[in-house]
Amino acid sequence: MEQTIYRSALLLTGIINLVMAAMLFWGSRSYKQYDVYFRTRLLTTLWIAAFGTGYLLHATFMWRFTWPTAASALTASYFHLGGICFSWGYTSLLNPKYLTRFIFWRDILYFLFSLVIYWIVAFQWKEASLYTSMSFGLYFFYAAWVIFVFYQTYNRVSFRLLRLSYGNVMGFVRWMQVCCDLIVLFGISSVAITGIFPTDFWPYTLLLVAGVGMFRYITYSLNKYGKSIETATEATKKVTR
Repeated sequence: MEQTIYRSALLLTGIINLVMAAMLFWGSRSYKQYDVYFRTRLLTTLWIAAFGTGYLLHATFMWRFTWPTAASALTASYFHLGGICFSWGYTSLLNPKYLTRFIFWRDILYFLFSLVIYWIVAFQWKEASLYTSMSFGLYFFYAAWVIFVFYQTYNRVSFRLLRLSYGNVMGFVRWMQVCCDLIVLFGISSVAITGIFPTDFWPYTLLLVAGVGMFRYITYSLNKYGKSIETATEATKKVTR
């Protein structure tokens, strides 16, 4: 019964995420002239699609019951990718000059290195949750760094945006804070809970449901932000010159 509920939740949420990613991607064509926003939409599409694909892989192989360290490695892999997309996309919305070539290659190389460690642990220790938790330190280190950079940028830019009183800036600032608070809370707590309870299905099932709600909110908010893209783009350019 537990496995049936778990697999059903994975299949349903995986399909929903892939549908949301497809809809977000389809709607991005109208914003190609806004480089930063267009890139953020594509990165968010990649992120949501990666989670949807990860859920379907979990449902197919059911590693949480048969190979817990592989299930945890898979979870860490797409969460780490999500962290990169968050960093490149949402920090860049506040500071269009953020994503440099150095940051791009730094994050890519660190991601590849982390992937190797996640899966070496999975293949070496099939049920050793302690080693999995230690390898998750690579994810948490990266997550802590990009969260620090984002909120540092947010605090610096948001106050300057509010002082400008530029168009619908107040709505943009509120959206960024709420949206990113949810992303950070979900990203950190989900991987932590996965590491603590590698073979339990109830915590992960509840996270699946919460994750769909969060992704739906992100998709809705990103589309809403697109309606004031010209104002927000000009405002962020003014405060980051």
